Amino acid sequence: MIRERHGTPTPDTREMGPDAMRFSIRTVRWMYADKVVNCIGACQAPMLTIDVEMKVLESGQVMQVMTDDPDLAERVRAWADENGHMIEEEHVVAGVTTLIMRKEAAAGAEAK
Repeated sequence: MIRERHGTPTPDTREMGPDAMRFSIRTVRWMYADKVVNCIGACQAPMLTIDVEMKVLESGQVMQVMTDDPDLAERVRAWADENGHMIEEEHVVAGVTTLIMRKEAAAGAEAK
């Protein structure tokens, strides 16, 4: 049996036993990030949104950015490098790029 959890179908572990996967991979990635920026489809001023959301985070926290625009993914990589943030993971599935970035201490020191 599949049940809905936050809009994502997940296995009902009560019927599958204790060794069944409790959350989908997508749910685990969402739980990993402190901030999620979704730039799939029409996204107004995506780089401005990403910059503002990163400034809210503390040093060492994680932001997930999702985009279906390959040019935006490249701009995010360059922006992260310029600002001292570390891209820890990058996944491309069905044309959607997901970047997992950690805010670095050096970036926070420069912003002061």
